Amino acid sequence: MLLPRLNLQKSYDKVKFLTILQFVLVLIAFFTEALVTNSMFYFSFIIQFGLLLAVFNFYYNALSNLYYSYWNLSFVLTVYYLVGLIRNFAVGYPMIGILFCISLAFLFMACYIVSSPIYFPRVHWWEYDFRFRADIRCWVEIDDQQYRGRLSDLRRGAACLELFQQTIVGHPVQIHLEVLNQNFTLHAEVRSKREPIIGRSIIYGIKFVNFDLEQKQRLKLLTNYWRESKKIKIRNKFASIEK
Repeated sequence: MLLPRLNLQKSYDKVKFLTILQFVLVLIAFFTEALVTNSMFYFSFIIQFGLLLAVFNFYYNALSNLYYSYWNLSFVLTVYYLVGLIRNFAVGYPMIGILFCISLAFLFMACYIVSSPIYFPRVHWWEYDFRFRADIRCWVEIDDQQYRGRLSDLRRGAACLELFQQTIVGHPVQIHLEVLNQNFTLHAEVRSKREPIIGRSIIYGIKFVNFDLEQKQRLKLLTNYWRESKKIKIRNKFASIEK
């Protein structure tokens, strides 16, 4: 029912597909283990099955809506898969253990893909003092109009863009920056949108595009500059606290 709607050319849909696959494999392993241990008609089996379906439902909803509870549930499922893997290898059911092992691999692959700033940006909400915020001021050009914004969490060819201006997912944007006395422009595309509480800027996950040699060098310069600036601001913050 869900599979025909997925476009596997998109990384987000790949994550959903991997998540569905791990659910299917775990359910197969769960029922197979119940069959070989003759526990399918026990009340505990019904309780466990209901809990498993509930966790899977919450997990998929968290992924679909990009809730940060996705990471807590990923940890819970990781523990469950590891316990199932070890238990079945220990009691002599290696094929069932392999199913849990494959599911765990799918879980790790999905977590790696979705950990990009496009989907789950590392935003430090607790940091109200802009002197210590790990971001870079920039101008964002959208439809020939420029708006002031902030870039943060530069990783894996993507970034988090904080902006008060509304735009849609899939819209191209141009990021104008001044870094180390160099003015340059980076081309990007909006891939996700997260609207926080009132009074906060909108958080866009952007992917940098048009990777010619010049763009790659500029993005590398920007990423290194952001990392070093982040380290310096953290040191300055702790230095001011100690005083």
